[in-house]
Amino acid sequence: MLDFLIYPVSGVMKLWHLLLHNLMGLDDSIAWFISLFGLVITVRAIIAPFTWKMYKSGRLNAQIRPRRAAIEKEFEGRHDQESIRAMQQKQRDLNKEFGINPLAGCVPMLIQLPTVIGLYQVLLRMARPEGGLDNPTIHPIGFLSAEEVQTFLEGKVANVPLPAYVAMPTEQLAFLDTTRGDVLSFVLPLFIIAAVFTAFNMALSTYRNFQTNDYASGFSTGMLKTFIWLAVLAPIFPLLLGLTGPFPTAIALYWVTNNLWTFGQTAIMHFVIEHKYPLTEEFKEHHRALRDIYREGQKEKRSFLWTRRKNCLMMVLTPHKASELHAENVAMTEERTSRLEAEKAEKKDLKAKRRESRRKINQETMTKMKERRKANKAKRQAGGQTPGETSGEAAPEITEDTGKDSAESTAGDTLTDHPGTEKA
Repeated sequence: MLDFLIYPVSGVMKLWHLLLHNLMGLDDSIAWFISLFGLVITVRAIIAPFTWKMYKSGRLNAQIRPRRAAIEKEFEGRHDQESIRAMQQKQRDLNKEFGINPLAGCVPMLIQLPTVIGLYQVLLRMARPEGGLDNPTIHPIGFLSAEEVQTFLEGKVANVPLPAYVAMPTEQLAFLDTTRGDVLSFVLPLFIIAAVFTAFNMALSTYRNFQTNDYASGFSTGMLKTFIWLAVLAPIFPLLLGLTGPFPTAIALYWVTNNLWTFGQTAIMHFVIEHKYPLTEEFKEHHRALRDIYREGQKEKRSFLWTRRKNCLMMVLTPHKASELHAENVAMTEERTSRLEAEKAEKKDLKAKRRESRRKINQETMTKMKERRKANKAKRQAGGQTPGETSGEAAPEITEDTGKDSAESTAGDTLTDHPGTEKA
């Protein structure tokens, strides 16, 4: 299903090998070794502009968050069509003022993800060919011919075959004329370096997320907590997978190169963002206010849980007060649950009413567009100019669900602010 992704990546790798081996006369092993670095550099350099757009979009979306919140507050609780039109027009004007495209953060991810998948697919298929290493028939991979795949399988770095991995069966290691100890002594430092730079990359991404986290969004705050855990756990994966899984020496070299590149690129872009688009005082004040509100909510939740647990403990220690303490717990829980459900129901009702208003606006817009097309068609059949050609008026614009109540803008801000979270 993902076969089409291997063609552009294999093409880049083939060009590097042709340059190094055919034109510069380097040995096949050295040519393939350097081609792994060339592959990472080429592909990551191509998608670097899209990564920069993602960084920039995330920072600008964060910068205008206070003004978006002001617009939301201005139209708080209103769901009539006139209010929806006015609110969305102000949001569009705000995006236009700062040059923000709501889809700017999505497109880079759609480009980067297939590219990364293609990288792994090519390297895994080359290092672990179909039918095994001892299969006399080697199949081509993308633009790489069977002969080129064969020379890759025969390539060595520091006398360690590129297809070899630590967990490889002993007979296959013997077939490659190497031992588990030789492979381990070469790849273990590589996996350690990959783990260290994975930790650096995750820490930098988490710090950037913490700087601009939207505490008013449960999704954004949940993502922040997830990234904190990933920053702790992610460095384990290169070591765990590298030492126990079928990850060849070629993948180890790729991991190190890719993580070094990612760290350097992330650090440079973060430095440029901080100097070219520094966080404004308006944003910092808004961010602190939301964070204080969030912390108060968390404090109230912890206090509720602590009181309930204390009552449960006291029921055991003082059985004669068990019914009274149980009733207190039930009353506290019911009061808190009813309050939270009422708030949730109010927000849900407002979303539904706004969604219905947008639907009606879009229906009216579509009706006007159809009527205009009919008028244009009738005018063309009559042999004259179309009304649009005469008056120069633009087509009606369909309203967009850009409000925060849709949760789309919040998710977009969060995702675009985390481009550097690729696992090792």
